[in-house]
Amino acid sequence: MVKSLKDKDIPSVSYYSVPLHLQPVFENLGHKEGDFPVAEKVANQRLSLPMSPYLSAQDQSQVIEAIL
Repeated sequence: MVKSLKDKDIPSVSYYSVPLHLQPVFENLGHKEGDFPVAEKVANQRLSLPMSPYLSAQDQSQVIEAIL
């Protein structure tokens, strides 16, 4: 999906691709991959799309069409 959007000049970002329990700051808690499978699945599947009150109707349509 990211490449497809990029090819259409639509920016997208993957924020928080590492779930909290796997981030270095929390390694002292001793969690490992698989401890929170839902959080890990969501971290791998979500994507931030352009959104703003200043996004024109045409730009909104372009994002919608790219996703569809």
